[in-house]
Amino acid sequence: MFQILNRPSVVKPTHFQVVCEGERVAIHIGNSKLTMNYEDALTFSQWVRVRAKEAKRKAGDMSRHWHGLAILGGAPEK
Repeated sequence: MFQILNRPSVVKPTHFQVVCEGERVAIHIGNSKLTMNYEDALTFSQWVRVRAKEAKRKAGDMSRHWHGLAILGGAPEK
């Protein structure tokens, strides 16, 4: 028999914030702070977005997935 223990997370941040400090971006998670220049922050944000989309796809979540049909106005008829 397996028993599942429901314990609070060991790493549970009480504070999460991303702010601009001049030309640098500061990420606050709990009591930790990471600062980087804006170019690196843009690269970091793209990495996070790509990995989040990958995780969403692997979880089977297809919400907000675009399926559409375009109707072109003014196109010549044959």
